[in-house]
Amino acid sequence: MNAPRLLLALFVIGGSLGADAAAARTRDLGDLEAAWHDCVREAYLRQPPGQSRAGAQRNVLDECREHEDQLVAATMLEHAREDEAARRAGLPLTARAGAWAASVAAYVVDPVTSWLQGWR
Repeated sequence: MNAPRLLLALFVIGGSLGADAAAARTRDLGDLEAAWHDCVREAYLRQPPGQSRAGAQRNVLDECREHEDQLVAATMLEHAREDEAARRAGLPLTARAGAWAASVAAYVVDPVTSWLQGWR
């Protein structure tokens, strides 16, 4: 009778650890995105006032490249994990590709686009 209880306890603990790890990865992505946004804001404030908008944008993005690279790498790693989980769940490749494209747009394309539109 103790074996079923032990298995149930291990299952519950393992499930909660998986949820905690997923929540930590989400927080990590949020922290990386916030750090990138902070870098962009601070770098923009340091740009010379007479500089062209395109030049300022290039300088800011160059200065914050490390933060952007970390965010993109973490996002792609998270997508690989999600893709593997979806593959194991049996979702078709087209559904996984659509979900990946939507999440890349949400984490990478949309922030850059909104930041660039803020310059106008």
